[in-house]
Amino acid sequence: MKELGLREEDLDDVVFDEKEAALVAPRWVTLAKVHTIKTYSQYWFFRNMRAAWDLAQEVQFKPLEDNLYSVQFSYLGDWERVTRDGPWHFRGDAVILKPYDRMTKPSTVQLDSIQIWAQIHDVPPLYAYLVSSLVAKVGEVLSAEPISWDFAGNFHHVWLRIKVDKPLKNVVSLIRDGKRQIYRVKYEKLLDWCAVCGMLGHQYKEHGTGIHPPSALVFKDLKATWAMRNSQGPGGGRGHRGGSCDG
Repeated sequence: MKELGLREEDLDDVVFDEKEAALVAPRWVTLAKVHTIKTYSQYWFFRNMRAAWDLAQEVQFKPLEDNLYSVQFSYLGDWERVTRDGPWHFRGDAVILKPYDRMTKPSTVQLDSIQIWAQIHDVPPLYAYLVSSLVAKVGEVLSAEPISWDFAGNFHHVWLRIKVDKPLKNVVSLIRDGKRQIYRVKYEKLLDWCAVCGMLGHQYKEHGTGIHPPSALVFKDLKATWAMRNSQGPGGGRGHRGGSCDG
């Protein structure tokens, strides 16, 4: 209150009643932003995301402020698929979505993470019990697919939440008998990222002058060339998967 020059006696509070609010507030709302510093067309953003999600019923976008939107879904199934699947993108840049509780100031909600499938490569079978600990160094583990005989691929498959304001991890490591062992990390349907700094939101030709020796591209091999499944989140879904039309 000090920065506004307010005193306690200046305020005449209205009391919030959660029961009354629940009767009028819309359900199935998310907040959204595009992880980019570039300008873009709201018209094409709205149009492309509707096409990418391919929802059963109409979805409404409402601009709240610069690069912040509320998204109102018409029914639970569409809301669950969009919030649980991903990663979604608009022209290569991550679209960050977060379920909205409708009680928090929209401008204070942290839109700083996305969900993505990660692969931890070439982990020996006897080390499988350490995979959760290894992957926790990459991001928040949401689920992991158990290895079985019908599993194709020399990697462990994990559904993660990662921060968009931190570099992507390209390796994880463990110590055995005093020696370090390193395992590669790759990401399925990876969005635009920088091979120099490992950050999402730009490519290496947009980093600095854009001119870099091959030795500087230490994050160049982060994108998985072999995706184990077509579905996105653990729940799967209908329609287009994991991206957007680029319009």
